[in-house]
Amino acid sequence: MIDVHGKKVGILTDVIVSADAPYPIVKALTVRTPDKHTLNVPWTQVEDLGKQIPLKVGRDEVQPYNVQERELHLVGDVLDGQVIDVRGKRMRRVNDVQLSTTDDAYRLIGIDIGVRGALRRFGMEAIADRTRVRRLAGNYISWGDVDTPHSGPAAVQLKVPKHKIDTFHAADIADILEQLSVNDALYLINALSEEYAADILKETSPERQVSLIEGMKTERVVAILDEMSPDDAADLLGDLPTDRADAILGQMAPHESENIRSLLEYPKDSAGGIMTNEFIAVHAELTAQQATEEIRSVAAGVETLYYLYITTTAGTLVGAISLRDLLLARPDETLAAFMHTDLVTVNEKDGQRDVAKKMAKYNLLALPVVDDEKTLKGIVTVDDALDIVLPTAWKKRVSRKHVRNQTR
Repeated sequence: MIDVHGKKVGILTDVIVSADAPYPIVKALTVRTPDKHTLNVPWTQVEDLGKQIPLKVGRDEVQPYNVQERELHLVGDVLDGQVIDVRGKRMRRVNDVQLSTTDDAYRLIGIDIGVRGALRRFGMEAIADRTRVRRLAGNYISWGDVDTPHSGPAAVQLKVPKHKIDTFHAADIADILEQLSVNDALYLINALSEEYAADILKETSPERQVSLIEGMKTERVVAILDEMSPDDAADLLGDLPTDRADAILGQMAPHESENIRSLLEYPKDSAGGIMTNEFIAVHAELTAQQATEEIRSVAAGVETLYYLYITTTAGTLVGAISLRDLLLARPDETLAAFMHTDLVTVNEKDGQRDVAKKMAKYNLLALPVVDDEKTLKGIVTVDDALDIVLPTAWKKRVSRKHVRNQTR
């Protein structure tokens, strides 16, 4: 930058724009002076942008610009920031910015997340033109689709949490959360509904689950856990410090809290530790029509429904019926007439590996878990069994993303 007399003022280091307009206008330029000080030069005293930036005034006549609250530094706040690529459903880095001149002013009109933008930024675009990189087009996002840093902790975020991000599969958002800082991940997940946030948390790693829950208000955590099945909620709470888990359970509805506490009593590596206590059990005297009506009345509160279990009044498991058999039965036929009594079960104390082996051997979608008196305590579903045998890095991805979709 040179002044009106041709004297050097400094080296351009940043551009300050107003974030109030849809396409922010350049308000000032930040320069590093020869004596290593920082100077914000108001745009009103700048002649134009170019390789040499001329001023309209002399160096001593520059009136330092005071940055306002709703203004951005393009280098400090935007470049190298992370944005969500809606098309690719992944995080992308801001490699360059687009400025356009209108009415003797410059406006920020977009960001470039492509490779070519990075090359251009570092003065290598000419090299790209002489190599195969020349075929790489700029990958631009209009600034109208970008939220400002003042709405959250991230440097730059696309305006997708409220109107586009809920179209992503929960596993895709979980992948994105793993790449963000804890603060940025919290900002993103707190912008979503409790139901969607619950689905996403189930797909994230245990370490990220803990960091997110620890950063949320207890009321928000309770609302999210209310949308989870008891086994998923127990898995999450089981990784938290005891005092934090107790505080959360203390604010939950008594019935929900009781269900989760009962699951937390089991060792993690046992059948009881991976089962859910959400299942449908009825008595053998019911007819097929009555059982169907019973399922309709309670199915909304059950995460998975593969089999109908038959128990005595005391809760002892005596039979099971597949939904297919129930649909094919005569409406007036009692369940006792066609239920399966030769059942494959596991004890609540059995190890997880035994559960997985037994489910694989008998090709079961769900396996009943009983105590020593044959009382039905819960069921292990196929996705939870798959979690046992897959490597840790895949547990939260393949099992829930694909198996649930195919078996529902």
